[in-house]
Amino acid sequence: MINYIIISLAVVCFAGQFAFTKLYEGAVRQTALTALVMLIGTSLIGALLFLFVGGFRVQITPSSALLALCLAVVMVPYYMIGIKILSLGSLAVYSMFMMLGGMLVPFFYGVCLLDEPLSAAKIIGTVLLSLFIIMQSLCQGQADGSARKRGGGLFIFLCILIFFINGATGVIAKAHQLSSAPVDEVSFTVISCSFTALLSALILPVACLKSKGTAVAQIATVFKIKPVLSMSLIGVSAYVGSFLHLKAAGAVPASVQFPLVSGGVIVLSALISAFVFRERLSGKEWIAVAGVCASTVLFAF
Repeated sequence: MINYIIISLAVVCFAGQFAFTKLYEGAVRQTALTALVMLIGTSLIGALLFLFVGGFRVQITPSSALLALCLAVVMVPYYMIGIKILSLGSLAVYSMFMMLGGMLVPFFYGVCLLDEPLSAAKIIGTVLLSLFIIMQSLCQGQADGSARKRGGGLFIFLCILIFFINGATGVIAKAHQLSSAPVDEVSFTVISCSFTALLSALILPVACLKSKGTAVAQIATVFKIKPVLSMSLIGVSAYVGSFLHLKAAGAVPASVQFPLVSGGVIVLSALISAFVFRERLSGKEWIAVAGVCASTVLFAF
């Protein structure tokens, strides 16, 4: 029971990350450069937060360091590719691939490689959840007109890539918890945050060179009160959520945990959009959200 409470808290954190990211994007125009600055800032906030939580003591093993590095190597392209995708085509289609990847890749990893039991409820839940995610994304695309945007073959290729990249984050987290020499969740969060900040900082000069003389102006927009506050809240919510997600991964099957998280985040994010940001959801979107909620319940059986 405690692990499902932890998963629920992780869902709240990830939905909070969604809300704070909307605030950040409202204050800063997202480019590769500003995304890297945000990654450095949020990762440093996460590292400092969990250093404090762990009493400034960090465990490290070769396997944990390698997996934390893999997570950082996945996270940086995740943001960079996301920006490129949005310049080519539909936000709704991008979101659909991202959410499906975060659910399906760990699900099949658990079933096929970890021999997790596959029940009829799981199969039905996976199919229905996937269909309702697609339905919600198509409704969003029709609502904001983004469904008319087309980026061609490159857009589809990058969407498929983001499908596997987002799924890989869950696989890495699960693999760490099942490894022969895992460190505690606090230490792994600190290590992965540190690697993400370092890798982003190494790429930052390249992004500055490609900014065509606007690097200083772009970076300056990040260091205003609203973006800094939003970035701080993103860092706290994202990495507290990741910590809780990681903690549950050691005990809850991947084929259960990741669909629960994906479904929960979709439902809670939709509620935040409707009641906090006052965004109007169509009747079809509410049906899709209700369907996601009902489908998620099936994973309890």
